[in-house]
Amino acid sequence: MSETARPDIAIREASATDAARLSLVANATFLETFAGLIDGEALVVHCARHHEPDHLRARLGAGARAWLAELDGAPVGYALLVEPELDAAEPGDIELKKIYLLSRFHGGDTAARLLTSTIDGAAGHSRLLLGVKDDNHRAIGFYAKHGFRQIATRRFDVGGTLYDDVVLARDLEQV
Repeated sequence: MSETARPDIAIREASATDAARLSLVANATFLETFAGLIDGEALVVHCARHHEPDHLRARLGAGARAWLAELDGAPVGYALLVEPELDAAEPGDIELKKIYLLSRFHGGDTAARLLTSTIDGAAGHSRLLLGVKDDNHRAIGFYAKHGFRQIATRRFDVGGTLYDDVVLARDLEQV
């Protein structure tokens, strides 16, 4: 894969008015990533619960922050930063709850730019945490390349089925 820059993809912080755009790209990327790997009905249930515009709007209204990656105004990726929901969290941590990019945009710099936006958005916190499916070696490699290390494991529920995640952390520089 090339590390081709994609200046045509803009990354911007989303607001509650972007909930429908976030929902659209959340559903598309989650289905693209996990269809055939996770039970189909479980995927549909998960998307209906966690990617619905009102749910995302409420999260943003409660203090979550999100970023959209867009090509010609169409969302192709996103990231969601929230107060930690992981058992491994410590005081001062923040969680990267979601970061997804449509697969045809993998291999360039867009994912790294999206991650950098969330790292910048996490300023003032001591660590950035995230959970990733334990067999998603590509994602785990990406996070390792960007300074994350495994600190724990957890079980993750998608539509009533449990899956194994690794919990990763990256220390955030206090400048």
